[in-house]
Amino acid sequence: MRLLETATFTIGVEAATDDELEAAAAAFVCTLHRHGLTPVQAFDAWRTMDAWHAARFAEHADPGPAWREVMTAAREALVAAMSAAGAEDRTRRFVIQSCRRCP
Repeated sequence: MRLLETATFTIGVEAATDDELEAAAAAFVCTLHRHGLTPVQAFDAWRTMDAWHAARFAEHADPGPAWREVMTAAREALVAAMSAAGAEDRTRRFVIQSCRRCP
């Protein structure tokens, strides 16, 4: 799997060209920015979802409507990145994760 590391995240697509990786990263960031969000906010939302899942989606742990809006944008950004990399059919492995050096 080829990886592209940015200042805030790493993105990888199986058998990707440099152009595909760059297109995926750009699509991810641009989609988030259209929603007024940053990659860090998207990763925070995913971590919140993981915590809610660990709580078995308990009502008291529900992150609320604002979180749902961020998650909707984060999902849209992920789909845009996969599409830009030619991985929308899900036959190629795809990963995006927060940069380890990020706050």
